[in-house]
Amino acid sequence: MQRTRLSTAWLLLSATAAVAGCARRPALETLTGLAQGTTYTLQWWSLERIDQSAFAQAVTAELERIDALLSNYRPDSALERFNATSSAEPQALPAELVSLLTLAAEVHRASAGCFDPTVRPLVRLWGFDGDAPRVPADAEIAAVLPRVGFDKLEFVDPEHVRKLREDVEIDMASIGQGYTVARLSAIAEQFHLKDYLVEIGGELAGRGSRPDGRGWRVGIESPDKGAPVKALTLPGDRLTAVITSGSYRHFFTDHGHAYGHILDPRTGRSVEHALVSVTVTGEAAARTAAWGTALLCLGPDAAAATAEREHIAAIMIVRAGDGFEIRESPAFSAAWPADAGSKPATTLEVPVRDDR
Repeated sequence: MQRTRLSTAWLLLSATAAVAGCARRPALETLTGLAQGTTYTLQWWSLERIDQSAFAQAVTAELERIDALLSNYRPDSALERFNATSSAEPQALPAELVSLLTLAAEVHRASAGCFDPTVRPLVRLWGFDGDAPRVPADAEIAAVLPRVGFDKLEFVDPEHVRKLREDVEIDMASIGQGYTVARLSAIAEQFHLKDYLVEIGGELAGRGSRPDGRGWRVGIESPDKGAPVKALTLPGDRLTAVITSGSYRHFFTDHGHAYGHILDPRTGRSVEHALVSVTVTGEAAARTAAWGTALLCLGPDAAAATAEREHIAAIMIVRAGDGFEIRESPAFSAAWPADAGSKPATTLEVPVRDDR
């Protein structure tokens, strides 16, 4: 947890080009911008015209609101005010934030502690919140570990949380962008859009179809930068999130050893195993994002067992010798049959890659 802000997407669809052969259908519309230290893109089309200026303003306002709620880089955010308060008294928090922390606690328990937002002090210690990551000394890690653990938070009621240790700090990067995708999807629905694709920092969610009637296609990129290992056609009747966590891009090297940005909150160290990428799909984007990080922390065997037990639709890419092995959870294989989603992506699709 490990700051898995996750995989940035290539958006290879033309931003506003009309779709050939669909003269009676509107063109694909696109809204893009900067937020949360990355970019966001919304693509949609509608038979009914919408007020695009009002839509853009609503999206901007929602992004600013979420930033004021969850940002670790704004001292005035609700999250950072909580982090900065050294008190054992119950602290008032927005019910929205408490709800997200409750979700995080559920994934924490089900992942044997691998998903843990209280990892914030470790993220800072390793320098993964800045531009100069480093390997901490054993003594430094040992000094910080007592501050990490969800058992050091008490959920008093839907709007109050107590620190059982006053120096506990929270980092919501592993869940925040997934939640943001869900919120931007809700904004699209408020404007009566039924055919849209939302992306922020590579975390994707879509509903409906493209203007030509075909479903939105998402390609999962291979770690060796080859063709996508899987291409998924999103179901049109419901919102579906596709979120990838990877460790093979965002790392640093020290004395010839590579250290990835995924930190195991149980040990305080960068994880070292063969699982390099996890893509999770589901209807709840925040939960999907949380499980992507949790499974990547767990490693190949524990991740596979956990995904099967928790009925998580996940595809895992495991390093095997000089290549990679693709593993699918039973829930993923059931949700995405091979004959429906295995052909390679084309330039009319949206390949997702890890870019952290």
